[in-house]
Amino acid sequence: MRITSNMMTSQQLAGLQTNMALLQKAQQQVTSGKRLSAPSDDPMATMSIMQSGSSLRALEQYRTSVQSASSRLGIEDSALQQLSDLMSRAKVLGVQASGDTATASTRTLANTEVQQIFQDIVAIGNTKYGKEYLFGGQQSATEPFAATGSGATLDYTSTNPSGQRAVGIGDGQTLAPNHDGTQILVNTGVLDAVKSLSAALDPTSSTYGQAGISAALTKIDAASNAVQSVVGDTGATANSLTVAGQNIDALKLNLTTFKSNLEEVDVETAMTELTTRQVAYQAAMLATSKVMGLTLTDYLR
Repeated sequence: MRITSNMMTSQQLAGLQTNMALLQKAQQQVTSGKRLSAPSDDPMATMSIMQSGSSLRALEQYRTSVQSASSRLGIEDSALQQLSDLMSRAKVLGVQASGDTATASTRTLANTEVQQIFQDIVAIGNTKYGKEYLFGGQQSATEPFAATGSGATLDYTSTNPSGQRAVGIGDGQTLAPNHDGTQILVNTGVLDAVKSLSAALDPTSSTYGQAGISAALTKIDAASNAVQSVVGDTGATANSLTVAGQNIDALKLNLTTFKSNLEEVDVETAMTELTTRQVAYQAAMLATSKVMGLTLTDYLR
């Protein structure tokens, strides 16, 4: 095979181009900190990186949902604690008013506080979370409860707030973060129990007196127990959210590490590669300059 000067020059230039390209790639990796500069560098790794990025975005959304649900649950827990305290106070007033030393005057005074307790319970039912009513169910933009009347006519109206809006906390996992107003105030019997106690303390009511107060106290005990059941359910939900948050954090860490290993370059390895490529390129340049500088006339003197 005949080797010409043009062939040698072309091969030398091609070698220089290859070394220059490798040097540029090594330099880019050190500068950017990224192992891949284009999908073609490693198609399989690029696909895994894209999938990991998509999964991380989904996890971030789940984390936001868990945080929002935890916040709503925290407000509900506080509301339920207030509700328990109000029911305890209502019971104390009822027990005092049912004693032998109770008079019409003391019962009237007690009823004034009981009616205020009723108003406070209605206010709890209308607790807001941002611009929404926390216990409004599917009608979260509408105030769920309103108190009406007083004494024997004490009552309430409601929009029958019901329905729990579930949130996604994981792939295929949903959870309803809080109860609706019907569950915490109507189904528990809280409003009816306090209303019955107020009526039993009002002289104009047919249930006025010790018998009526005793019956109302029985309702209050049952309602208080029902509230505690809701409190327990809220605690279980809080535990579920905590576990979901921990799982999200763990999965996010694993995915972030996996994605980082695929797309980020090891600094020490990259610096070593850059140094190697620099030496190789310099050697190629030196060799090329020596070879290309030779001509036949150098030996015809």
